[in-house]
Amino acid sequence: MSPASPSQVSADYFTYPLRGPGVDHTRYGHRYLRALPKFEWPGGKRLLIWVTVHLEHFPMDMPSKPITPIGGMDRPYPSVWDFSTRDYGNRVGIFRLMKVLDRYGIKASAAMNSEVAERYPFLTQEILCRNWEVMAAGVDMGHLHHSQLGHDDERALVEQSVLTLRRLTGQAVEGWHSPAFSQSAVTPELVAGAGGKFIADWINDDLPYAFATAHGELTQLPLSYDLSDHKVLFLQNMAVRDYEQQVNAAFDVLDAESSERGGRVLSLSLSPWIVAQPSRIKGLDRLLSRFAAADGVAFVTGGELAAAWKANGPRA
Repeated sequence: MSPASPSQVSADYFTYPLRGPGVDHTRYGHRYLRALPKFEWPGGKRLLIWVTVHLEHFPMDMPSKPITPIGGMDRPYPSVWDFSTRDYGNRVGIFRLMKVLDRYGIKASAAMNSEVAERYPFLTQEILCRNWEVMAAGVDMGHLHHSQLGHDDERALVEQSVLTLRRLTGQAVEGWHSPAFSQSAVTPELVAGAGGKFIADWINDDLPYAFATAHGELTQLPLSYDLSDHKVLFLQNMAVRDYEQQVNAAFDVLDAESSERGGRVLSLSLSPWIVAQPSRIKGLDRLLSRFAAADGVAFVTGGELAAAWKANGPRA
């Protein structure tokens, strides 16, 4: 077939109203991090460290469609090995992880599947007595958010997650992290409609930014997957020393950038069934010991980070 002649192409063929530098949507504006004016976080801090603990429930009969999330069970039902490996985090690993965070006075964000709060009331109470922040993270790892879900079905999942956690924790639960970073085109709208204030699914920046929805503005927070124990220790199956090296290297770069260019964020994404194994927990302890002793550094929750950005961050 010969190529179409110019006369066969309509005049508006090359007109695209959302075309612009770096973006093709109206969710957020384009910016270069290097172009932001220098700023400090509250209290004169340069680098904020956000610790997020993922509390997940992997159903033994979890579906394989539309995808199996990384870490999801892909063996035939019932896969006792897969299920019990992950359940270890909620039964044993979490308390080992809490002990280390307690040692440095770190208040974490608990990104919880609502099913975890239902199944482990004692664990929920341990989180509350430490004054951790609770973020909604979907119902469980078998219910992902994607374009094949009907609007009403997805809204029911968001509301079930958020309302269950509010009921069981008494917290406002204003943060959201989709299970396995999954989103449909309307997930942010549903989160904002349920009273959410910040989300942590888009991983395209080192600093927060404003994220537009039909129900108002959310703050998108930088929850790194590249530095997560999930990626380094589980998916890539690297040694603990390699995990430490990567996180330490990220700290060094971000700390230097914070001195030269202004406030930065280091996010630590932790899964109790991975990093809190007896053979790995000392590596995390060494990292936190170093960071807690550093000048100009503070640990924050997701809500505190979002508030600090709104108060101090330059608006691009």
